Amino acid sequence: AQQEASLGVVLKDPSAHAMALDAASELGYRYKPTLAYPVSGRLHFMTNESEDQTVEIIAAHPKLFFFSSLIPEMHIPFCADFGPNSICDVFAFCEFVHETVHHAKLKHRQLIYYTSVHEHHITNSVFLLCCYLMLEEDFTPERAVAQFEAIAGLPLIPFRDATWMETSSHISLLDCLRGLQRAISFRFMTPKTFRVAEFLATHRADSYDLSRVSPKFVAFATPKTKGDEYTEARLPSDHAGPFRSMGVTDVVRLSSEGLYVDKDFVKEGFRHHALEFDDCTCPSPDLVRRFLDVCDAAGDGVVAVHC
Repeated sequence: AQQEASLGVVLKDPSAHAMALDAASELGYRYKPTLAYPVSGRLHFMTNESEDQTVEIIAAHPKLFFFSSLIPEMHIPFCADFGPNSICDVFAFCEFVHETVHHAKLKHRQLIYYTSVHEHHITNSVFLLCCYLMLEEDFTPERAVAQFEAIAGLPLIPFRDATWMETSSHISLLDCLRGLQRAISFRFMTPKTFRVAEFLATHRADSYDLSRVSPKFVAFATPKTKGDEYTEARLPSDHAGPFRSMGVTDVVRLSSEGLYVDKDFVKEGFRHHALEFDDCTCPSPDLVRRFLDVCDAAGDGVVAVHC
């Protein structure tokens, strides 16, 4: 009760924030919806049980600024996965929070980022807030996660692979954040030069859907000679220009054949490899070895992969 009361003070008395933040790391807080937990500076985190409850809380605290985003709910699952959000979502979210924190009209107000009590929304929100702390405030992954691990009972759940199968390995928030840190250290992407609009230009183009994953790999959506209820046709020839500009030499198909003609990529000058396995399952060790052989044989070339 004493800890919960101190959190209530954070809402009413901005001067109590520094003390509350220290207490969070040393003593820990108990999780309860509608309580605001310190994240960094004027930024706090809250969950609410309903829209009506959110409206009531906002009306009761007119001096505070409450804000939220749909980005934590935008992950499109392939199977039983629920996150984490894409790198594009990460930067879009960080830009959104940065603009809110640094808005001239809000510089003297405490800021409360809120989401629903659904464990998927909470976990994705915390992941994105941790990314913000890393990318904007130079937190280490460990320090960023510690801000939320100090909240006892906060329903953070591990991420999982994109299958319907029972998973034997779990991916923690810290795993994902360390992956982001490693990608930055290897210059797979540069935060200061990453542009959401440029990413979306290739990710959501009319005739192809592709993303540069790393210097070695491009991920892209299944090409198809005929359109369907989801998208228009995506011909192999439509990919030739973007692939050449990215240095792609090899194309790997992981899905069943039939949506396009494999040789159409060969006609465009790319080596094509069919390494099929059932969607939403794990590839066999032999298939993994064959994939690695393709990557090694490509040399300095880039490998484009689709399922």
